[in-house]
Amino acid sequence: MPIIEEYRHLSALKDGEQSSLEWIYAKYFQVIFLYCKKLIGIEVLAEEATSEVFLTLWEKRSIISTDKSIQAFLYHIAKVKAYDHLKKIANDQRLQEQFLLSHNAGNSKSGEHLLIEKEQLEAINKVVETLPPQRKAIFKMRYFEGKDNKKIAEQMQISTNTVKVQLVKARRHLKEHLAFNHDHLLTIVSILSFIR
Repeated sequence: MPIIEEYRHLSALKDGEQSSLEWIYAKYFQVIFLYCKKLIGIEVLAEEATSEVFLTLWEKRSIISTDKSIQAFLYHIAKVKAYDHLKKIANDQRLQEQFLLSHNAGNSKSGEHLLIEKEQLEAINKVVETLPPQRKAIFKMRYFEGKDNKKIAEQMQISTNTVKVQLVKARRHLKEHLAFNHDHLLTIVSILSFIR
C-alpha cells in the first residue's frame, strides 16, 4: 500500500537512509517543481528552488513527523524557497524582466504593455515612499515581505486592528495618487507582494 510504503520511507529518512530521500525525490519532484514554477515563473530558478527543497528535507529530516503528510511539508519548504528566489528577482533587473515576461506570457502582452507595467511598479514604489513612516513600514512588511497582520503587529508592538487600519489607509493613498485604474492597481500590488 502506498501509505505504508511512504511511512516506511519517512521513518528510514529520519534514520539517515539516503535511498529513502531518493524515493521521495522521485515521487514528489514533479509536483514540487510545478508549484515552484507557478510561484517563480522562471524555469531555471524553479529548478534551483526544487533542488533546495529536497536538500532542506534531508537537512531537517530529524524533525519530520511520520504521522503527517510529507507532501504538505514539501509544499511548505517550497513556498519558503520560492519566496527566497523572488527576493533575488527583486534585486536583479534582468530577472525582474524575465519574471514579468513569464507571468504575462499567457496574456500575450506586448513589450509596450510590459514597459507600462514596469513603470507602474516604479510609480507604486514612489507613492509608497510618501506614506507616513509607520504606515510605510506596515505596507512594506505586508506587501513587499509577505508578512501577515499578526506578525506585523508583533514586530511593531501594535494591535492587529491598527495594522488593518493602516493598510486600508495606505491602499486608499495609493488609489488616490496613482493614475491607473483600481483593478489594475490590485493586480500590480499582488505582483509586488511576490517580487519584493
